[in-house]
Amino acid sequence: MKSTKYTRLCRRLFSNFFERFNFSQITKNNMLEKADISMVYQEYYSMVLMNVIIGFIVSLVSTLLIYLLLPNNITALLVFILTSTVPFFIGIGYLQLPTSKAKTRAKNIDHHLPYVANFINTMSVAGISPSEIFGTLAGIQLYGEVQKEAKKITTEIELMGNDSITALRNAITISPSKKFRDFLQGIIAVLQSGSDLATYFDRCVDQFMFDDLEDRKKNLESLAIMAESFVTTVIAFPLFLVIILSVMGLTSGGISFDFLYIIALFIIPLAYVGFYVMMKSGMGEEI
Repeated sequence: MKSTKYTRLCRRLFSNFFERFNFSQITKNNMLEKADISMVYQEYYSMVLMNVIIGFIVSLVSTLLIYLLLPNNITALLVFILTSTVPFFIGIGYLQLPTSKAKTRAKNIDHHLPYVANFINTMSVAGISPSEIFGTLAGIQLYGEVQKEAKKITTEIELMGNDSITALRNAITISPSKKFRDFLQGIIAVLQSGSDLATYFDRCVDQFMFDDLEDRKKNLESLAIMAESFVTTVIAFPLFLVIILSVMGLTSGGISFDFLYIIALFIIPLAYVGFYVMMKSGMGEEI
């Protein structure tokens, strides 16, 4: 997410509002950096406030039109519900977005880190300096979010004129991944002590590869449990339920088949959606 004319307009409108509060600019700006949101906090939260106001106005106008066309208690209740819930969910969604994006980026970095460490180790053995290593890494799209972190380090070294240690320290403050922060902190310690970087990178590769293997084993076990649960709850159980209800309906004649429509049209699709969300959120999809 980048700064646009709309977000800059929102900042001009609400900048005085945020200046009245004693917000920690460094903390909030660092969180936006971790989420890869290219805005300062005044601009981002001004956009959030504007979107909440727009959501309230749009929901109010649309529901009032419905009430004027169909004036009854249901449409009146709809006006109250939508005008209160739409702005609330818009605000909550945007307020949680930086944290959510930062966690997603951290997972992506942790997933690529073993292979990045192996790449860095190979270049270090060849005698290439850390600044050149991160400069090369910044041009490789294969490593996902790690490439963006390397670009930030390279930008500080080449454009801002900072030394490698300062650039790495600044990268630690804005990186969402704890593993990557520890990795960079280790590089700083080795550089300051004058030790051999290749030895440090070699240990990191072994540790990261071992951790990655253990994580993949856990994910596979979780997927096995999820597959068994999926077959039992979404495939086998509805089939047995349909058979039982059909037989009981034919024999007794007093059971309605409306429940079968509810299962087929609502319960089973919701179960599929639930399993999909669980797979995407908790199973570590990069297996």
